[in-house]
Amino acid sequence: MKSRMMFAAVCGFVVGLVGIVETVAAAPEGSQRLRGLGDRVFLVNVEVVADPLGIFPPGFIFPNCYFFVADGTWIDPGFPVPGTWTQDSVGANTGYSASADAGDGAVLLQEGLVTPAQGGGVLQITAYSEFAALGLQFVSVGFEVEECPLE
Repeated sequence: MKSRMMFAAVCGFVVGLVGIVETVAAAPEGSQRLRGLGDRVFLVNVEVVADPLGIFPPGFIFPNCYFFVADGTWIDPGFPVPGTWTQDSVGANTGYSASADAGDGAVLLQEGLVTPAQGGGVLQITAYSEFAALGLQFVSVGFEVEECPLE
């Protein structure tokens, strides 16, 4: 009786282990919807929230694109140098952090969230950016595109 129970336990363990291995092996490679931001491009409308220098009036809106390269490079064409990005989570709400440093305190920081657009398959982005050297703050809202139409 004990050997039969032991045999059943070992069989159960092996079947469970094979199931886990098959699940891991079936995980898609590369960026999938809501699995990763790598190799994605977002077209956004950027709204100026704060500008203590008066360069832009609060509420001023301009178009921009954000590029999330799979190697961790983040590109904001409005900033003079590329930066880096890291993904904070995966799933229906995919958070990320990005930054770019042009030197001499000129650092652009961004925190964002990517979500599905009401089940339509298109990804939406909402991002909060700060260029601390000038006290500029922005809110960006947009969606994923195949390529940036502003280039």
